[in-house]
Amino acid sequence: MAYSYGHLYDFKTTGLRFFTVYGAWGRPDMAYYLFTDAISNNHPIKVFNNGQMERDFTYIDDIINCLTKVIEKNIDSREHYKIYNIGNNKTVSLHDFINTIEIAMDKKAIKKMYPMQKGDVSRTFADITELTKDYKYSPSTDIKSGIENFVNWFMNYNKNK
Repeated sequence: MAYSYGHLYDFKTTGLRFFTVYGAWGRPDMAYYLFTDAISNNHPIKVFNNGQMERDFTYIDDIINCLTKVIEKNIDSREHYKIYNIGNNKTVSLHDFINTIEIAMDKKAIKKMYPMQKGDVSRTFADITELTKDYKYSPSTDIKSGIENFVNWFMNYNKNK
């Protein structure tokens, strides 16, 4: 659609694909939020595909920094349409991800292993080559720092409820 509108109506568009965004005020249906909530309440977590998954986790601050760069760039210099991946440009295994949450919480998860869910994928990866070239995007938050920030927010948020 972006291609068609761009060429038919001389309309410039930029599409952004976000890869596994996490952080404060995040979606409570996402794995990092569900895991943190379950671990804090001594409930088991569901680990799909027996943990044989990888995700390109992207901290919300990196997303915001990227959006700012995209918004501030002179749109007259853009092509009619462009689609970019916004990610961290590296994958983290589900086992390492859960372990990072456990370390940040200083508490072990109770893990229940499940098979792969229908429609899910084993691995996601954001190729950010074009985004880096066009907008000088460079994510700066590693998974350890991002999860620590989220866990701190989560614990404070839930303490005040």
